[in-house]
This record gives sequence, C-alpha cells and structure tokens, in this order.
Amino acid sequence: MKITKFAAAVCLAFICSACNKGTNVELTGFIPAKFPLDYNKSTEIHSYKNPMTNMSAFKSVLVQEVKIEANGDNPDEASKLSIQFRNDIIGAVGLPVATAVGPGVLEIRASITGLKQNIPALNIAPQSQMRGRGYGYVACEMYALDGKDGAPVAAYADTQNTQRFSSEKMSDWGSAQLGLKTMADAFGAMLKKK
Repeated sequence: MKITKFAAAVCLAFICSACNKGTNVELTGFIPAKFPLDYNKSTEIHSYKNPMTNMSAFKSVLVQEVKIEANGDNPDEASKLSIQFRNDIIGAVGLPVATAVGPGVLEIRASITGLKQNIPALNIAPQSQMRGRGYGYVACEMYALDGKDGAPVAAYADTQNTQRFSSEKMSDWGSAQLGLKTMADAFGAMLKKK
C-alpha cells in the first residue's frame, strides 16, 4: 500500500512538472518611475491608473510608434507586430487620432518587451505540448500621458503566453498577435473604467 501511494505521488509530481508554466517577462524600465505600478499576483499584471485624471477631458489619442525591445529573432515580423499593436491600441481606446500632443490629447507610448514565436510542428499532438516547447509568448509595457503637460494617466505591463487549447498555437505568430490584441483591449478598458 505504501509503495502504491509513493508511486502515485511520484507520477503526480512528474505530470505537474511536465505542464507548461508559461513565461513572465520582467519589467524593462520602459515605464517611467513616476508611475507607481501595482502588481496583481493572481493575474501577474503590473498596472496603474491616476485616480485624479478625468478621462472625459481627452477628445483624441496619439499613439507613438511602438518601440521594439525584443524582436524574437525576426525583426521584420516584430515590425509588423508593432504596427498591428499600435492599431489595436488606437481601436481599444476608441478616440479619434490626433497628429500632435496638446490639450485634450491622450498620448500613449508602448513597447514590445518580450517576443517568442510558436513552433507549430511541436503543437500538433497533445503529447508534444506537455512541456510547452512549441509555445510562444509576447510581453509589453505601455503608458499614457496627458498631452497637455505630460502628467501620468495610466500604465500597464503584461505577458501573454500561448494557451494549450488555442488555435493560435498553430501559426508562427498567432499567439503574439492574439496576446497584443488582448493587452491593448485590457489597457483600453482600464482607461475607460471609472
């Protein structure tokens, strides 16, 4: 009986160690220190929103060119992803696009800080997915400033990993594309929340 319990415990430990725990990219310092980020352990998201900011004062948004601090060994694809990410942020914020900073303009700066493409061939069979070797991830840091005076409005940093039961893992950059869209939508929702 003791041997059976011991064998079961060893099997459980092996199975748990084989599961993909995901990647959580550390903050790079892209978000300035004037943003006092809070860290949520359960979601592993760093965020901040200035409670004194009246979001209805912003009539337009200017999203600066997305900085690429990690290109996933593919600068061309990283460049395409940065353009898509910028457009996702603009769509998530839902304000008309401004051409310059100034009063009534919300300025957003963002950076892709971690990037790894999927390896679709390793994601076909469930057995090959156990350790997550074919999984990719994407990380970003972004923050918003008042275009009038540069006062901090909000900041957000997160890492999105490939999900085991997702179709995005079957393309090289599907997880990165979905992750960037997810993070842009989360930042937009955070800005709109009262």
